[in-house]
Amino acid sequence: MRYYLNSSSLIVRGKFRVCSSSLDGGIRDCTTLINHQVSNNFSGDPERELETLVLSLGLSKKSTAGLLTAVSMNTLCILSWDSLTVFITAGVTHPDPVGSDVIQSPPTAGTINIIVMVQNFSDQGLVDAVITVTEAKSLALRNIGHSFAGTVTDAVAIATEGSGDVRYAGSATEIGQRIHATVFFGTQQALMRQTGVIQRKKPSFFIQSSMGGSHWIEWEKKNCPYYPCHFEGQRCDFCYCPLYPCGDTTLGDWIEKPGKASVWSCTRCTLNHDPRVTSHLKRNPEASLEELKALFLKI
Repeated sequence: MRYYLNSSSLIVRGKFRVCSSSLDGGIRDCTTLINHQVSNNFSGDPERELETLVLSLGLSKKSTAGLLTAVSMNTLCILSWDSLTVFITAGVTHPDPVGSDVIQSPPTAGTINIIVMVQNFSDQGLVDAVITVTEAKSLALRNIGHSFAGTVTDAVAIATEGSGDVRYAGSATEIGQRIHATVFFGTQQALMRQTGVIQRKKPSFFIQSSMGGSHWIEWEKKNCPYYPCHFEGQRCDFCYCPLYPCGDTTLGDWIEKPGKASVWSCTRCTLNHDPRVTSHLKRNPEASLEELKALFLKI
């Protein structure tokens, strides 16, 4: 899995099995997930908008699942908890009108879009995760004072890489608890950025840390207390690696946890911190790992 921002769109690439309520949704195999920002007054054909975007990026429409929103990608929240990664944009300008007939409207700033990346889920597990995500989103809205459980255009996509062994993702399971906690926290953070309660000029990156007790840490490049974590003059554009977990043991290691799934650790990797590699990856977001390593070794 890798992800990047391009032309006001979040693009997630890999080989996925996806369960989504997105355009061309359902359960199917995909290579690309997109959360695309449209204008606030968008009134066009959502299918045509997505198709035009996909073709402009040189991707396959058949292998793409797309979500649309008018929420700025600068308010995007990316949350990482070991192998779990969640992407959230959120706005509540147009909540579900309780007690009235709802007509599907064009995507607006009142849309909550959630993409969840997990490992080794079966189709049953993907569907179960949709329930967990919806529960957590609704609870997050209630927690910050809203009386509704969602908006008329909310969408969710659960994507998995791997063999498909995980069948259950309810909040009684460990992975379900993580999904619930991440979406609950991330939805509130995304809404605070959309409403201006928290001001950010770029997407926000969070990591779940167990040091000093379980809690979320927002990484900000400015005044980072850990710089330089590798070497003087390093680039920190990809402190949260868009290639994670690459699984290349020349760059990182699988860390065994008693009774739990292994976790990919890349603390010794300096690949994406090298200035020329970082610049190349930003210019060529589809560059392969082998291409980046070859460039790194030439330096």
